[in-house]
Amino acid sequence: MTRTHSRAAAAVLCTALAATGLAGCGSSAGSRTSGGPLTVAEFTSQANAICKAGNADIKQIGSGITTSSSPTVVVQALHHAANRANKEVSDIRNLRTPSSIAPAVSALLDAINTATAKILKGGIEVLSGANPFADADAKAKALGLTSCESGSGT
Repeated sequence: MTRTHSRAAAAVLCTALAATGLAGCGSSAGSRTSGGPLTVAEFTSQANAICKAGNADIKQIGSGITTSSSPTVVVQALHHAANRANKEVSDIRNLRTPSSIAPAVSALLDAINTATAKILKGGIEVLSGANPFADADAKAKALGLTSCESGSGT
């Protein structure tokens, strides 16, 4: 992959991460420590809001990547975005997930963590492989978490 293509791929990957950034906008009403489980509709709404808010942060991380960015800058941006996504996955985990979808939500969040682990381990090399978020995207779509699918923040 050429340097120009690597930079472009990094920007795309940061955009994909934006979709799974899961920024912390959950309220205390959505925490596991208060009340019973959310309804599926409430969970979906809150999780989509968390993802939508996270999209802006991670999109900003990738916005500085250009065709002239050094490999070090590209890898730093990828790692920063992946770490941000991992930190924010906990916000979704802290929602009072309805038991009827809890296994699917857990599988989605695990898939996001698996994808970000590939980025953290592989750095720029991950750009030449398959989309590490493909599995997470399918799981998000099945749950109706459209704001959590790759590219939803673009």
